[in-house]
Amino acid sequence: MDAEPRRRTLSTQRIILLLLITAGWLAGNAGAQLRAVPITALDAVYNLEGYSVTAPPGKNWFELRRDKHNVYLGKRMESRTHSFIATAMSAPIAEKFETPGKFRDHISKMLPVRGDARHTMIESRVETDATLGRFCVRHYIKEEDRGAPYARGKALRVETFGVSCLHPDDPGLTISVSYTERGIPAETSAELRGEGENFVRSLKFTPHQP
Repeated sequence: MDAEPRRRTLSTQRIILLLLITAGWLAGNAGAQLRAVPITALDAVYNLEGYSVTAPPGKNWFELRRDKHNVYLGKRMESRTHSFIATAMSAPIAEKFETPGKFRDHISKMLPVRGDARHTMIESRVETDATLGRFCVRHYIKEEDRGAPYARGKALRVETFGVSCLHPDDPGLTISVSYTERGIPAETSAELRGEGENFVRSLKFTPHQP
């Protein structure tokens, strides 16, 4: 694999998140929901290559896409302007990191620093978090979406919370688990974010050889 995909794990994740939200997977689009697979099992575990995650608790979760490396989940919402998705992704990485701080600095450089014609970047931050692994960092992105379908010109807040880690057996593999909420400020839900945090904290590493 060439170096470019190896360097772009978080950037790719952000693009996928925004595409899923923009496409209306969770914004009351009945056609999109018909293509999603409901998660019916409690504590459904996704065993992926080198790691596993557990589906978020709560009702109305759907599996949007899954392969041996990644899984994208969404929650059906009542409001067309309110969206909530959770993703787990892995990708190879070429760089080597001597300390968790250097890995943190690398992830910080991968986060977007500016928006685009539709999105305005408000805040981003990265900090080390050894609760899941020595080479793990928490990352947070806050944006404003001014072109969302059904929003009627209202600016929607988009916030992404996540963790990125180097696999303890294979430092050439990065794993990123996150959740993203979009909506007007009044739609922000502490209960939903609790479900998202459960998903992020469910990350477990499984044996993986370089």
